[in-house]
Amino acid sequence: MVQAMSAPFLLFEDMSIKKKEFNSIKKKFSASAKYKNQRFIDLGEVFLDAVGLPGPAIGHLNMFLGHSDTGKTTALVKSAVWAQQNDVLPVFIITEQKWSFEHAKLMGFECEEMVDQETGEIEWDGFFIFNNDFSYIEQITDYINELLDAQEKGDLPYDLLFLWDSVGSVPCKMTYDGKGGKQHNAAVLADKIGMGINQRISGSRKSTSKYENTLVIVNQPWVEIPDNPFGQPKIKAKGGESIWLNSSLVFLFGNQKNAGTTKISAVKNKRKVKFATRTKVSVLKNHINGLGYEDGKIIVTAHGFLSGKDSAEEKKSIEGYKTENSDYWKEIIGIEGDFNLVVSEEGKEVESESSQS
Repeated sequence: MVQAMSAPFLLFEDMSIKKKEFNSIKKKFSASAKYKNQRFIDLGEVFLDAVGLPGPAIGHLNMFLGHSDTGKTTALVKSAVWAQQNDVLPVFIITEQKWSFEHAKLMGFECEEMVDQETGEIEWDGFFIFNNDFSYIEQITDYINELLDAQEKGDLPYDLLFLWDSVGSVPCKMTYDGKGGKQHNAAVLADKIGMGINQRISGSRKSTSKYENTLVIVNQPWVEIPDNPFGQPKIKAKGGESIWLNSSLVFLFGNQKNAGTTKISAVKNKRKVKFATRTKVSVLKNHINGLGYEDGKIIVTAHGFLSGKDSAEEKKSIEGYKTENSDYWKEIIGIEGDFNLVVSEEGKEVESESSQS
């Protein structure tokens, strides 16, 4: 009986010895960095309800991708508002030259208009850094690295939120000089962002890092034509695949083939002014937790986002928005009384309510 039990006992003992030997090897050669808990920029309950995520992931590269006028810049400004409210320094990198501080302030961004006493030029002051003096990509990446270097030295003692609008609107140095093309732009982005800045951004998530930095990029799209009659067009980010590959989260605004938006207009004497835009928003890529809705709908206004999953919710949202911001819209339209709402549906106009003009 004792002899029968000895073989398994020796086998177990042998395995235990080998495990101890491997553990010593593992301790010698393995290394595991500890990371901070994952957090998200909060773009509000409406955005969360539409896509299933609060917003961009902190400590990561994020992309807002979509055709023109689909809500990307609104999401960018909402990100900046969150940053100010949480003592994170917003750094605006503006290359598309469509930025408006007046619009940002309307959405809750804290900034004040100042007049330069010497030149008479209007400037904007507040808890943010703003730079739109760029001609090519390398200037932007050098600028980001300069700020990260200053942060490491203690000269910029804040978590940083870089907000770049937009990647597809600026070439690399070689293309700027007339010697390059799309492939050179893509190569520079792959080198400067993929192999450089993205590593510094994601590295700030380590528990040993004093600060935690985030990069949010608005990107212009192009549409890839299907290679067969049964295929579907696919949206692609300008600047090659590097930004896409290095983005932990990609939010798609609108459709892949086109913007896919419809307008909601305010009316006075049969004249219309754009009131809001109905658009789609979804999570196109998620390497954080894999979650995200693909069928989100949202309404974009001058003040931010409204919920609009269906017609009943949309009507309720618009009525509440109109009441809350009636003074603003009466001034814009130029009326003293109430105003109508007209929903544009592929050229058809349906008056949603009556009121005085």
